[in-house]
Amino acid sequence: MSTAEAEYISVASCCTQLLWMKHQLEDYQINAKNISIYCDNTAAICLSKNPILHSRAKHIEIKHHFIRDYVQKGILDIQFIDTEYQWANIFIKPLIVERFDFIKKNLNMHFVSD
Repeated sequence: MSTAEAEYISVASCCTQLLWMKHQLEDYQINAKNISIYCDNTAAICLSKNPILHSRAKHIEIKHHFIRDYVQKGILDIQFIDTEYQWANIFIKPLIVERFDFIKKNLNMHFVSD
């Protein structure tokens, strides 16, 4: 699986969770529009914004392409974020101590001492 494919599928998964939360909030009259999803892979962003089937997308199952509809409707907005500022990396990647501390500081996380 290519990196673009993997990122696109993970963005689609994120999209399903955001849409579920959006529908839950609508029960409380909280209407969200143009919800931003940040992705550090430009190829995945291009796949989500362009309805033309790319050669990189030929192996992606059709169930993941629904994200294009929501991007075109303006409900979701996929934006590029540099890997340097991808705070999720603290939870999903092994990091050197300096990088871990940098992200932790930017998340305002503090360890509680005993």
